[in-house]
Amino acid sequence: MDLTKIIEGRREYFIPSPIVDGSIPRKVDDAFFNPHQKLNRDFSVLILRIYAKINKKLTLRICEPFGGVGVRTCRYAVEVPSEAIHYNDVNSDAIKVAHQNFSTLSKQDRNKISIYNKEFTDFLHSLYIDHPIMDFIDIDPYGSPIPFVSRSLKFVTLRGLLAFTATDLASLSGLYPRALYSKYGIGIFETRIGNVHELAARNLITGIQKIGLTQNQSVLPVFTVYYRHFIRTFLIRERGVDKVLDSTGFLHKCQKCNCIFHTSLKSKNVRCISCDSVQLRSIGPLYLGKLHDEMYLSYLKEEPHLMDLNGAKKIKKLINLINEENKLDIPWSFDVQNIAKDINEPIPPMNFIVKRIIDRGHKCYKTHFSGSCLKTNASYNDLCEIVKAGIE
Repeated sequence: MDLTKIIEGRREYFIPSPIVDGSIPRKVDDAFFNPHQKLNRDFSVLILRIYAKINKKLTLRICEPFGGVGVRTCRYAVEVPSEAIHYNDVNSDAIKVAHQNFSTLSKQDRNKISIYNKEFTDFLHSLYIDHPIMDFIDIDPYGSPIPFVSRSLKFVTLRGLLAFTATDLASLSGLYPRALYSKYGIGIFETRIGNVHELAARNLITGIQKIGLTQNQSVLPVFTVYYRHFIRTFLIRERGVDKVLDSTGFLHKCQKCNCIFHTSLKSKNVRCISCDSVQLRSIGPLYLGKLHDEMYLSYLKEEPHLMDLNGAKKIKKLINLINEENKLDIPWSFDVQNIAKDINEPIPPMNFIVKRIIDRGHKCYKTHFSGSCLKTNASYNDLCEIVKAGIE
């Protein structure tokens, strides 16, 4: 296997040479490593550091069942206050590359890492015998993380951190309704209510939470990011189901007046809150709470390690957008592209739209989900009027 070197977190690592430069790796490749997930790994390091600070943990016990070629494992050893990292991968070729990466670490950091070559369930079973509880478990598979949620929830400590990555965005975005229902349990879905990438993130969280409910557990997001071809969400495990159930319900868009609103799980005989119509398009059951915890965001803005990352400028831009969108506790956002298509009008500059919305007395923020996505308490009809008016 041919190897090449990359730089992440100011260190060099070995990775398999891509078949085509810039291509997304395939599941059938000899050893899987996705260079496009660098931002995923950067945020993983940052959120773990913040989790340790918030929970006053001097060191962390980390479990990584899908360790691949070991780049993320090395970064946890070097960049995170960790005491033990349990690395696993079922692919023997990936482990060979991982060994080369581990050999470049200091003896102190190498000694943190335990290496396993097992299938996911066998790995957790063998690990549980000697190391029953982890502070953090990282589930970053190829495709959907849902098959691995149940076992993961049993493996992390109370108030522990879990991270799940999903790359099956076609399913999460509702392109394949049967897959969306079978994997994530979303039985009613309308793609034109808000921005589809925010809805996909909520679909992912909902699917994870539904498995938690069967174990009398609540898992609540503290940070969620969408980028290119993946969604990554970090969640805290708590006992009981009330916090999740209280944040779960339905999104609705009235077909008569275009009003968008949400209702709780227990709501019946739903009518439009604006015109009392029963002609509604809906999504749900869906997680309707915030995607990001304000304390984590406040720490993230000030995290000194951020400046040690190559690509810090891009990360800071995303953090700023995520901070903005979190200021409004509204479980949907508007995609201006869809609105312009609905009314057959060109899209004015986004800064112009934001200013006009604010001039009307509403709040409005750009989001990280899309360059044409806005989080605002203005109505759909308000946005239609502004897009129609254009630049005078």
